[in-house]
Amino acid sequence: MSRTDSLQSIFDPKSVAVAGAGSAIGQAFVACQLDSGFKGKVYAVSTQGGEVLGLHVYSSIQDIAEPIDLVIACVPARSSPDLIKDCVAKGVKAVSFFTAGFSEVGTEEGRQLEEKVLGLARTGGLRILGPNCVGVYHPRVGLSFSSDFPRESGRAALICQSGGNAIYMVRAAAQRGVRFSKAVSYGNASDIDETELLEYLAQDADTDMVAAYIEGVKDGRRFHRTLKEVSAVKPVVILKCGNTGAGSRAAASHTGSLAGSEQVWDRLLQQSHAIRVYDTDELVDMLVAFSYLRVPQGRRIGVFGAGGGFSVMTTDEYSAAGFVLPEIPERLQDEIRRDIGDFLNTDAGFILGNPLDVTNLYTKEGQYRVLSRLAAWGDLDLLVTQFSVNNSGWPYQDSGYSAWTDFFTDAVIRVHGETAKPVAIIIHAVLTAWDFHRALELRQKCWQAGLPVFRNISSAARAMDRFLLYHERRAAMAGTRSSPSNP
Repeated sequence: MSRTDSLQSIFDPKSVAVAGAGSAIGQAFVACQLDSGFKGKVYAVSTQGGEVLGLHVYSSIQDIAEPIDLVIACVPARSSPDLIKDCVAKGVKAVSFFTAGFSEVGTEEGRQLEEKVLGLARTGGLRILGPNCVGVYHPRVGLSFSSDFPRESGRAALICQSGGNAIYMVRAAAQRGVRFSKAVSYGNASDIDETELLEYLAQDADTDMVAAYIEGVKDGRRFHRTLKEVSAVKPVVILKCGNTGAGSRAAASHTGSLAGSEQVWDRLLQQSHAIRVYDTDELVDMLVAFSYLRVPQGRRIGVFGAGGGFSVMTTDEYSAAGFVLPEIPERLQDEIRRDIGDFLNTDAGFILGNPLDVTNLYTKEGQYRVLSRLAAWGDLDLLVTQFSVNNSGWPYQDSGYSAWTDFFTDAVIRVHGETAKPVAIIIHAVLTAWDFHRALELRQKCWQAGLPVFRNISSAARAMDRFLLYHERRAAMAGTRSSPSNP
């Protein structure tokens, strides 16, 4: 069995034991598996004995009669060698170490303890995830490190060196309709590292795209080679942190990683054809694009939205990102004026260009008719719609404006279902608690209809540009391979 094949016991265990279940965090990990509907057996282990969440607590891993595939370790760092010995004696296949206090603390004692644990594990044929990680989220089998994660599976995978960022990104992506095949936090990477995880996910039939948060790697050449191989078959989105001197020191103290310079990483990611992003929300934007956005045939973009100022911003952002906003011909403008005239006795306040501002069109049918006419225009490859969810919107205050946003999103959803062109929606200007909850409602309605939802104008422009660049590069590579001069 190869090292990559051995990861199956981490991603698809038939039984899980939580060591250190008597602690608050240990109980939380037990609750995560129970609440997430883990399909195998869950065991609680603690020297304190007793009962946790209705489960009998075993005093030792070896006291459990049934086989154990995966142990989640929440024991003190000093107890880790004894736990590994028990796991080896029991025939456990893998240990996911939430436990911290190893090389990441920057002491010789911590480094030696990590090496000791790793040596014991390798001698006994035991795989180690971590230490200093939150572990694995695999919704299909009910394995999780947070009880509130979606239980539905998706086609995206996440590799994340940071546990906190892994939790954030799964939750942020879930709010916009992205579901995961698997997500893994791997911490210090003493044994299982980012390269091995990439190799595994490249072969995973349940995964169509891979996102990764990386602070550093321990074998740059192997990582580069693997990343290039994976990027050739699946989109890979990379958020690399710890590039500055201060950031590198922070990465070392967080996960004990060798971070490397910004220039080296920039070249590496370009040569590997990975998609680079610069914060966690940009990473989620790319997952949204690859999950929901249809591939445009070009970069001619039509913008349908609310607000003259936002329209100007939109023009700047999309032009800077390499998109073209064709001018709407007079004939089409006249048709749109007639559409507006069927619902209003004036077209005052409208901007009948590209972007097209429909703030004053307070009717669902009217917005639908104008947008569907724009979608039918043959000189566009992509439609982007945008509005501010802020309830101080003029002229429809409070509940009136709330109804306007429903009219707008309903019209966009309807047109999206009728046209083959890619359509995206931006729901932005979230300022108040009311705005936040309203935005969540509208975003959910949109992604459930298959629409990619973005959080602001600039983030949408960046995400769609990177999305187009990826597909343009793939098309160019396919053309090169099929060329008679390049058989």
